[in-house]
Amino acid sequence: MVVSFALLYGYESALWLVLFSVLHELGHLSALILFKAKVNEICLSFFGFGINYKGRLSSVQEAIMLLCGPLVNLILYVVIGNEVNLLLFLLNIIPVFPLDGGRLLLIIFSEKAKLISLAILFVLVAFSVFLFVKFKVFTLPLIAAYLLIFNLRSL
Repeated sequence: MVVSFALLYGYESALWLVLFSVLHELGHLSALILFKAKVNEICLSFFGFGINYKGRLSSVQEAIMLLCGPLVNLILYVVIGNEVNLLLFLLNIIPVFPLDGGRLLLIIFSEKAKLISLAILFVLVAFSVFLFVKFKVFTLPLIAAYLLIFNLRSL
């Protein structure tokens, strides 16, 4: 994703993306440390960073931990105004698995979360196709395609 981002928006923006993604994960990590969860690993994949941890968090603690990452990006956007933070915030609060918003959806609507997530995902796909056709924006369709494949695989 970073390489794709660099090709679309330039290498400087890609460096900001990496930095702000790390800070996003540090938001999650801070909450995990606060709640005394044991962090097993911090992963880097084609689509970004992730934290694997051990330990049971209450639903409230899990929700706080999930919100801490996007909250870091929102605060950074308000303070320094870099649009990469706004993009990361908006992307991560989308209530679709495996994003923070999707995981939060699971806490709130446990039994119906996957159905709600898929419905939102299909709206996101339709919106991304509209953006591509009307404005030739293809970043969101790429993200929507990844999320669609991820969610269809998990069914």
